[in-house]
Amino acid sequence: MKNKKKLTKKQIQILQKVKKYLLRVMENKLSKYSPETNYMPFQKAIVGERYRGIYSFVHSVSTTFGMSLWEQFAETLGKAAGMKVERQYDIPYSISNDTDTKINNLLKKIKRKEIECNTIEINKKIKEFAKSGPKGIKDEDKRVDVFITDKDKNIYFIDITSPKPNIKEFGAMKLKLMRWTAIGYANYNANSVNAILCMPYNPSFPKPYKRFSGDITCDFKNDVKIQNDFWDTVAGFPVYDELVNVFEIVGKKMRDKFENKMSTFNN
Repeated sequence: MKNKKKLTKKQIQILQKVKKYLLRVMENKLSKYSPETNYMPFQKAIVGERYRGIYSFVHSVSTTFGMSLWEQFAETLGKAAGMKVERQYDIPYSISNDTDTKINNLLKKIKRKEIECNTIEINKKIKEFAKSGPKGIKDEDKRVDVFITDKDKNIYFIDITSPKPNIKEFGAMKLKLMRWTAIGYANYNANSVNAILCMPYNPSFPKPYKRFSGDITCDFKNDVKIQNDFWDTVAGFPVYDELVNVFEIVGKKMRDKFENKMSTFNN
């Protein structure tokens, strides 16, 4: 078994920032939390009011994670690594109608199995024909969860999604990733453009994530980054296990407060 690599002083400081932010978020959630509805007759009839309340609280915490926490952590980690990071970034550019048409034609060929969904090769083609749209016109897919520019002028358009997204054709997501790639090459002075779908953790762990792996419009290796691949890319060092450890530390610190809150959920 390999020895765990010791964290540098800077990396420890980064994780301390993450811990402080998480602690503040959870304390704020606990102080302000109230169920959207107290009336869940069937759930209450089965498990009782306490467990119904606990379920409601846990669901609310999960929603908080999904809404902003992952983006905030990505920003904290990325900036600490020397990258330029923007959350909820609105792309100020667009692509030409001809570029849009060519991208849609590429996707049609992928769906018809006329070409393989090899993102590296497809992105080379997109780079060749990508042209910007009219000035002042923003793209229909302008909102990016996290936009990163690293020190080598590589840019990343990141769409953070639920670890168990709705089962729908990946083609819709692939189209957005391809359009972001075209926007990047047509409008930014970038060495490389990376448009990726990211998930904070793998719900199937330790088994591989398979939810999109059978979709012919998905190059799973290059279109999707999950768990370690996502967080380690953003941070620039192996951070996923350390991030989980931060959550455990905050959870233990908050445990008594959680229990006190749960005790208010009674009959």
